[in-house]
Amino acid sequence: MVLASFGAGCELIVLGTSTPKRTKPPMLNQSSSEAVVRLFKSELDSNNVVAALRLFSQEERPLLAIEKYDLREEIARYGRLMGKKPITMISIDTLSETKHRVKMECNYTREFTFTTVKLDEFWFIAAITE
Repeated sequence: MVLASFGAGCELIVLGTSTPKRTKPPMLNQSSSEAVVRLFKSELDSNNVVAALRLFSQEERPLLAIEKYDLREEIARYGRLMGKKPITMISIDTLSETKHRVKMECNYTREFTFTTVKLDEFWFIAAITE
């Protein structure tokens, strides 16, 4: 009787390694506040400042062409700071239904805070701070 319960107890212990869980790759679109930040980082990793600028807006409207032109050098600077560095942490703070604050850490050393806004059904970046 004791031997039978010992044998049954051993069946619960599994020795060896389990198969690693597969995680989905992050979405790179404007469907959520986190996704638009990841898309922005991806565009900067590709050194595509023009596409990264398309993800910006004011809080109530997309940027005008002259506003995008004025931001170009600053966005290129962010590309040099965060480009090709892995994202080590992302956290989202909901300010309202249409406004989120996304904190992103790159390579455990630099932290960037993005203010994102939702216009119609798409998310845009309204501001970045270091």
